[in-house]
Amino acid sequence: MNGLRSGKKEARTIIRRKEDALIREKIRKHAILFQVGQIITSEINLGPLFELIMDQTNQVLGSTRSTVFLYDEKKEELWSLVATGMGRDKIRIPADQGIVGWVFKNSLPVIINNAYEDPRFCTEIDKLSGFQTRKILCVPLFNRRKECIGALQALNRDSSDFSDDDLDILRAMAQYVSVALENSRLFEEVKEYSQKLRESLLHLETLEKIKSQLTKFVPSSVAKLVEQDPDRLSMEKEPADVTILFIDIQGFSSITQGFDQMVVNDMVECHFSKYLECVRRHGGEVNEVAGDGLMVIFREKEGIHAKEAVLAALEIIKENEVLNQTCPYPWGKVDLHLGINSGQAWVGSTKMKSLAGERWTYTASGTVTVIAARIGEESGSTRLYIGPGTYRYVQGDFECEPLGERQLKNVRDPVPLFWVKRSRQWESNCHGADSTL
Repeated sequence: MNGLRSGKKEARTIIRRKEDALIREKIRKHAILFQVGQIITSEINLGPLFELIMDQTNQVLGSTRSTVFLYDEKKEELWSLVATGMGRDKIRIPADQGIVGWVFKNSLPVIINNAYEDPRFCTEIDKLSGFQTRKILCVPLFNRRKECIGALQALNRDSSDFSDDDLDILRAMAQYVSVALENSRLFEEVKEYSQKLRESLLHLETLEKIKSQLTKFVPSSVAKLVEQDPDRLSMEKEPADVTILFIDIQGFSSITQGFDQMVVNDMVECHFSKYLECVRRHGGEVNEVAGDGLMVIFREKEGIHAKEAVLAALEIIKENEVLNQTCPYPWGKVDLHLGINSGQAWVGSTKMKSLAGERWTYTASGTVTVIAARIGEESGSTRLYIGPGTYRYVQGDFECEPLGERQLKNVRDPVPLFWVKRSRQWESNCHGADSTL
């Protein structure tokens, strides 16, 4: 009787020990899963992250190799990010090939304890890797939208076959892998966005640098070019039909030498501000601002830029007359040199480098510009002289007096000049006003 009781007690003890062992094993596995969860929150780079997960998976399941396969939508392939025991080489297979392909396509897990007897098994991978697969435990990976994005598999175990409990463990591991993938994807998106933001900030810094180096008198057309594409400023110049206006103060050197600099500076600022308003009203682009002069390019309004340049110059003459009447200077009135020429020039923005730094300028280079400058030198007493290229465009709109041919400095052939006295439109308006009185 005592022996029977002793036997039952011993059997219960054995059962409890087995149950305790199972509980301890489950606790150990869940502790490892918890540890993997903590690892995921601290590691965002996929390579190190998945190596840790696969190592832990092998420890939990007792498998000799674990692999993550991800779906490449463009190539319709599954590729291995990490394959423990095989180094860091990637494996690529068609998305519908082998056990992992079947799991991915059907979004279902499998337990196979004799791989070579399963018709779905692909032996090519073993041939390539030199690894002999015997047992396979494979589960699908899902993103947060419940879309299958790959598969997680464990291979071979010496102690026993894979079981449903093992499948539950691998499913849990797959959830961690999916979370890690989502975190990594978001991390990569943030990195990409940050990179684009840095590039945008650099783009803005470059833009501001260029704009700050351009003179404050640069017109809106050039400012738009800078804002739209700063890189284009360094491109080669382009041929364009333009009209060039040169303006400078007659006898400026004598004025600066003989009178107070503050008075001279105030005069220049006052007069040039008015001149620039006239230029802008007619679409002119200021190329250079010297101490006593301006070079202005007219090209925005194709076909009528010569007329616009002459109108701007005549307005400048009127503004200068008003300023001379309202702002008396110790040296007397301010007279101007004004010269205009039209033709083809090479137009564009140019970066000039020196020891002092970089400077951007908007230029029109060529014979047309040289002749315009020399025509300006020939004029005086605030008279507007134009060359033959401009005269051809504007002779019907303005009263012009031929001055004959002049030999201009550094210009080989004599150039016929014309003195623009007034606009025929203005003259017509004045006559119309008189007739109504």
